[in-house]
Amino acid sequence: MKDNLSMEKYKILFLHAGAELYGADKILLEVVENIDRKTFEPIVVLPEDGPLVSKMREAGAEVSVLPYPILRRKFFNIRGIGNYIFNYIRFSRRLKKIVNKENIRLVHVNTTAVLEGVWLKLFTKAKIVWHVHEIIMKPKFIYKLICFLIQHFSDQAVAVSDATKQRLIDSGIVDKMKVITIHNGISKDYPQNEPDYVRKSLSIPLDAVVIGMVGRVNAWKGQGDFLDAVDPILRRNQNVHALLVGSAYQGEEAYEQKLFDKVASLDTKERIHLCPFTEQIADYYAAFNIFVLPSIQPDPFPTVVLEAMSNSLPVVAYDHGGASEMIVDNETGYLCNALDVSELSRKLDLLVGDPSLRIEMGQKARARQEAEFSLDQFVKRMTKVYLDLIK
Repeated sequence: MKDNLSMEKYKILFLHAGAELYGADKILLEVVENIDRKTFEPIVVLPEDGPLVSKMREAGAEVSVLPYPILRRKFFNIRGIGNYIFNYIRFSRRLKKIVNKENIRLVHVNTTAVLEGVWLKLFTKAKIVWHVHEIIMKPKFIYKLICFLIQHFSDQAVAVSDATKQRLIDSGIVDKMKVITIHNGISKDYPQNEPDYVRKSLSIPLDAVVIGMVGRVNAWKGQGDFLDAVDPILRRNQNVHALLVGSAYQGEEAYEQKLFDKVASLDTKERIHLCPFTEQIADYYAAFNIFVLPSIQPDPFPTVVLEAMSNSLPVVAYDHGGASEMIVDNETGYLCNALDVSELSRKLDLLVGDPSLRIEMGQKARARQEAEFSLDQFVKRMTKVYLDLIK
């Protein structure tokens, strides 16, 4: 009997805010794909259908779709609050049934936008890991609320960066012993097509210098700052192209239209390429010579920076959030004063004009990613969190 018990797998329920393949989505997939299946059995419940669902199934996980509500700005009104509470109770009860039926030992909540873990903490015996991928700046009430819930309704909070951890502690609500930092790690994703596929499809000359950005099109990822920084470079250099990859959340397409309108207003628009997000994102990294992430709010720990580093690209970013922990200034890229578009443009110009510097920084970036932000290190640290809580 003891032998049978010792062979028992620990079931973990994973909850997330969507089903796409952006940063936090990929990190969740990496965990599910790589945790030891002799020890853990992952059960994934996502709030919507999307490419992440099929990827999880390919990874051998049990996956279902249950439209539990996600904390978004659309709920920040009286009617929205009512709808949120109604659906929160309705679907939290269903999640509770899953936890009890499956004898789930631990729930991994992969975002602060999913609050259903609070219900499961109150009404089940499962341990709660709250994986914090966000640096919440405002509204202040939401920031304080999330910190209160993390402190009182999680067994362990995991922050993706020291900047994210510090933001929680600075609330005066989250105890520093409640939260640990585990930097995300990735494995290199290789292009699906020939190296020049994207350049050829967009009619970008093979000898052109391509400044690239990948990111959700929203209010704070910084596509506007990207355009302001690259436009003067494009005006001075006919052999430079800019390539932005990303899409908006459903219901937030206005951000995409604003981006389209801004590009259309520029004299250099013929060399600025806008592409929707795709699962074959590695094909686009292969087309870049330089990567930029000018998020205008602190980005907790942008996965796209790790992806760029793994593809031997120098990275230029604003010096705040997780980027400050990833990029070594003047070695693997450049860190610019936050919101200083002029400095951003100057640093990009240095790289545009110096191919050997681009290569040197890119090689150092890849070496740093492999040494400090590997998938193996990430999974080992997360596994220890699970086992410390379950055993």
